[in-house]
Amino acid sequence: MERVRVIILSSMLLGSWLLGISNTHAGEYDQGKALYDSKCLICHGAKGKGDGPAAAALSTQPRDFTRTDFWQGDVEKEIAETIRKGLSPMPAFDLSDDEIKAITGYMSHAFK
Repeated sequence: MERVRVIILSSMLLGSWLLGISNTHAGEYDQGKALYDSKCLICHGAKGKGDGPAAAALSTQPRDFTRTDFWQGDVEKEIAETIRKGLSPMPAFDLSDDEIKAITGYMSHAFK
């Protein structure tokens, strides 16, 4: 489990550094994809199915964003709350409202 945490933290740090360089003039969709890739992909996978490289080592399977039942209800609010507060074993992320909106927009277009 410690190895998974090290992998997740390392990818978050690298992703944050790369994000600062690559998204200077990117649109919201591109920003959302870059944020997803740097913060979410490690567990949720490139296609949002909950099968990222770290998923197998987790005690709880990451959410599958391609399931229609995931998108029921006030999902944008739920995504924002989960990003802000975390949901074991997912850590909380310190992202702005605009960054969360960009991730949610990307997820909606890519996985819904």
